[in-house]
Amino acid sequence: MSDGPLRSLPMRSTWKKVAERADKAAFSAGDVYEALLTALAGDWRKEIPDSLVRKVREILSNSQTDFFCDPKTEQFALLQEAAGYPLAVLFLDYVTQAVTGGLSGDEALEEAASQALADRAVRGTRQVEEHYHRKATQNRAVDVRQRIESRSRRSDIAIIVPRLVGIDKGEQPQRPAKQTGLDDGVEL
Repeated sequence: MSDGPLRSLPMRSTWKKVAERADKAAFSAGDVYEALLTALAGDWRKEIPDSLVRKVREILSNSQTDFFCDPKTEQFALLQEAAGYPLAVLFLDYVTQAVTGGLSGDEALEEAASQALADRAVRGTRQVEEHYHRKATQNRAVDVRQRIESRSRRSDIAIIVPRLVGIDKGEQPQRPAKQTGLDDGVEL
């Protein structure tokens, strides 16, 4: 007897929780949403160091501009060459797009972070779906993807962005609560 497709899912444990909650009908859409936000926050912490976010904030807060070119985009390109993780490179790419689009300061930082996390959510969802296509039935794979996508809109993801980029010093995101009591079962 096997544990199903979750056992061989080649992703971080937080993404396995997302897949597990999306796969089982006993978990509500809110449970899937909590697990998704936890997975995205975990990806952010593992792939984007605080020092990188500080450097980006310093560059964005510098109001010095050049008449012929924008030194900020050049500085972001240099940071992008040194970034070691795909999410960090994607984040810096979105920061550059935000700056060239006219945003500045914390507004550009939040926009870039929410874009990068939304992109990561889409990629993670596709990876889970592809794995379910290989290890389970097609209907099950489509159901898992639809349950994850139902709550992975960019506006929902933007809730955690201020905390991750250091703008909001609120409490850290908690792991999804385990349901242990008799009254904590499936919502009716």
